[in-house]
Amino acid sequence: MKRLQDRVAIITGAGSVGPGWGNGRATAVRFAEEGAKVFAVDRDAASLRETVQKAAVKTHICDVTDGVSVKAMVQSCLDEWGRVDILVNNVGGSAPGGPVEMSEELWDAQVDHNLKSVFLACKHVLPVMERQAGGVIINLAST
Repeated sequence: MKRLQDRVAIITGAGSVGPGWGNGRATAVRFAEEGAKVFAVDRDAASLRETVQKAAVKTHICDVTDGVSVKAMVQSCLDEWGRVDILVNNVGGSAPGGPVEMSEELWDAQVDHNLKSVFLACKHVLPVMERQAGGVIINLAST
């Protein structure tokens, strides 16, 4: 039996910003290889199509900085498989510049991208995991 056999995993940022393998795509493919039912999420459909070419995953387009979209994402996963065992928050990025160079609007976008996305995914997945009496949340960050 594979380590993640029949576990349902939502993986955000499951596409890849650049060519090749990003953390999200690599996680989605590896989880699928280990038997997980992967709900691969990204805001970019083309990037998700590349992930699908590498592994059997269910895809969902979502802006993870928007609460209504994230709630719909979780519901779509529940409609597909009835549960969420693993949430991998893998959305993030950085803009060049420090406090002096960066505009307030760009700063707000960075906070939404790197923090609000995690908050929203946890907000909507945690009640599901509580009802199930278990689950795992993995939050990734990098520089």
